This record gives sequence, C-alpha cells and structure tokens, in this order.
Amino acid sequence: MAGEFDVNLPVQTYANAGVECRAGGPTQVVLTFSGPVDGVDVQTSAGSVDAILVEGSQATVELSSVPNGICLTLGVSGVTGMESMTWVRIRVLAGDTNGDGAVNIFDLVQVRNQLNQPVTAGNFRADVNADGSINIFDLVTVRNNLNTAAVCLPPGMVLIPAGEFQMGDTFNEGAPVERPVHAVYVDAFYMDQYEVTNQQYADVLNWAYGQGGQITVTNNIVYKAGSGTSFPYCDTTTSSSSSRITWNGSTFGVVAGKEQHPMVMVSWYGAAAYCNWRSAMEGRPLCYDLSTWACNYAVGSYRLPTEAEWEKAARGGVSGQRFPHGNTINHDHVNYRANGSAYTYDTSPYTTWTYHPTFAVGSTPYTSPAGYFAPNGYGLYDMAGNVWEWCNDWYSSTYYSSSPYSNPRGPASGSSRVLRGGGWTHYARWCRVAARAWSSPVDRYYNSGFRCAAGT
Repeated sequence: MAGEFDVNLPVQTYANAGVECRAGGPTQVVLTFSGPVDGVDVQTSAGSVDAILVEGSQATVELSSVPNGICLTLGVSGVTGMESMTWVRIRVLAGDTNGDGAVNIFDLVQVRNQLNQPVTAGNFRADVNADGSINIFDLVTVRNNLNTAAVCLPPGMVLIPAGEFQMGDTFNEGAPVERPVHAVYVDAFYMDQYEVTNQQYADVLNWAYGQGGQITVTNNIVYKAGSGTSFPYCDTTTSSSSSRITWNGSTFGVVAGKEQHPMVMVSWYGAAAYCNWRSAMEGRPLCYDLSTWACNYAVGSYRLPTEAEWEKAARGGVSGQRFPHGNTINHDHVNYRANGSAYTYDTSPYTTWTYHPTFAVGSTPYTSPAGYFAPNGYGLYDMAGNVWEWCNDWYSSTYYSSSPYSNPRGPASGSSRVLRGGGWTHYARWCRVAARAWSSPVDRYYNSGFRCAAGT
C-alpha cells in the first residue's frame, strides 16, 4: 500500500481500521471523521490525554507498522483542547476496548458485560470486529489478544526486531578484537534512522541552556554545568574549525548549509547528555544518571545503542555481509576514503581513490547530509561511513571472549568507549559492520558523531 488517498472512516470502526501497513516506509492517508469520537487515546509528548475528534475534521496521517497494531502520526485540525498541537500520535489495537493502549482482563470483562447489546457512541470499542454488533466473536478476539500492547515508534526511529545474529568478523579479515565470532541475542529496540544532525543538536542545546544548570560554555566549549572542564560535551566553531555549531553568547546555531549534516566534535558525554535532554523534552524518564553516567536501560527512553545493538542494526537483517549494503563498497554506497589498491572489496574507480568527490569541497569535515545514500534492510541510513558513532559500551579488546549471549552491554568499566561504523576519513576496512574502534569519552573528532536508540 503506497501513495496518498482519501478514506472515510466511520467512528464505530475507527479503533479497528484494519489498515495493512507494509515495510518500506510509512503510508500517507487522509482521514475524514464522519462523527464524534469520545475518549480516543492520544499519545503526545506530554503523555496520554483525552481528546475529541469532531465531525468534519480531517487529519493527514502516516501509518507505520508497530507491534500488535498500527501507529498513526497525525497533523490534526478540529481537536478540542489541542488546537495548538501540530503532531499527535494515536495508538490503534484491536481488542483495546477501554483505550489504555493494551489488551487485558478489563477489556475482556467489558466486552462480556456488553454482549448482545446494540452498538452506541458509548460502547463502540467493544464491537472489536466492527460488524455492527457486540457478540462472541468480539469476545474471542479480545481473548486471543490478551496481554498485548500497541507501541508507537518514537519520531524518526525504526523498530529493530528481537533475534539472534552472529556478531564479529565472519570473513576473518579484520583485527583480532573483532573475534571470536559469537552468537548474540538482542531484544527488540528502536534506532534513529539517521545520525543526529547539527540542527537537532543545536536545538537541544538551546533547550538545555534555557533550563539553567545543565550546561556552561567556557572558552567556547560546551561543558556539563558545575564540572569545570571534566566533562566536555561539544565544540563550537570558535573552539574548533571542524565544528558546525555556532555560539553568539546566548544562542546556539548551525553553519549555513550544514544543518542536515551529522553532528561532529561531540564527546561520548555530549552524546549521552543529548539523549537525556531529548527524553526530557518529550516528557520521558531519563536513561542516564549524569553524576555516574550509568545507563538505566529499563526506562525505555533515549540512550546510546549497545555495541551489540549497533551491529545487529547495521546488518539490516542480513547475515554474512561485509557491509550494511553488501560485500563490496564504492562511493555510490558510502561516504568514505576509497583505495582499491589496498582492499579488493573496494570497487571505487581509480580516479576516485580519495575522499568522496561530491563532498570533498571547501574545508573539512567532508560529511554528507543525513540520508544521502540508500538505507540498509532496516531502513537505517549511514550505518557505514560518514561519521563514526558512539556506542554506550565501555571497550575491551577481549570482551568477545566473555560476552554473554543475551543482550550484552559491554564491560562494567573501562577507560574508552566503543565507536562503530567508520567515517568519511577512513578506508573501506573500517566501514565493515564488524569493525571496532574506541576512544576516551572526553574526545571529540571531526569524523565522529552518534545516533540514539530506545528500548521498547
């Protein structure tokens, strides 16, 4: 299902639209509501609220697959009490008769108590199958869906499904730190489709600065407030010519034309702090304790991916490939430094055995805009090249020999954090999905950035 079209959706069948959503990106749909809908559960950045979609209102939506349902991202007009909201998210799940986002015993009791009653505006959710009556078939549907929940993907993220994969250098051509190859199981999680951009980081910096007590700027470097210079977050254009973040003494901005390029000159601490700020801006609990930098995975908010999560996501659901897109590499696929004489799997022509010719103009860094190249099998962009990406794990060269099978999260401590994916400065071998790098969490480089993950 693709493209844009109109559909009239009767209120009685709204919660059970049964729209099929396939992989390959969201589907654009225009919904016209034919009557009032009371008590629709609308998930906003501030949490769940009740709203009324009035007769005659329209919403342009994006439908995307989520566990046990579909998620609608809407631009709504005519929503009582929410006229100022531009985007809201509505959860849809067959059998969720009370609209709490899950199918449970309360839904079963509600349908049982309303069996054989006529469908009205007050009990239309109990007509789970939308056949015009509340009957045994509705009860069976609720029973079969018990203990399931519909979860909307966080904006800009894709769901990486749970599963096992072979982690490490299956070609036996990389460094010893990439071996032994070992089986790893990772729970489902969300991953940013794109590397965090300069504009996204500047926007969140301005939010954090406006809160007070979050950051300080010393010698044009952004630090954790109250830490002196112990915890640098990022550089600005005045402290480093490689930075694309501007600072005028009161506001952060971005060098013109670099808004959608990946953030660079950001430390691990700056990446972790960004995750917390992004969570706070959306009313989510915080993953990171910024006094210890420990990550609470259980809260399910924004954080950096584990090294295992990163590699599973980079592989895109395909096993045995050298790169996210296949077994060879050239400038059609990745922003990297070509050298076909050094690596047989580097197929860039001799005339381009250097930095990417499209982006190696002006001053460094020679980054490319987010999403310039094709995505991998999970819909993730730039999982090879462009910029290295910080992972949450501490680094150990021998960790693969002792890594647990289920959801490995790296050593308990260390002096360096893991980086993955390669960058615009690096040759093909560093862009392999198995390649590992590491650096002190205070370091900032012109070829290093990050993307966020989130638990389900």
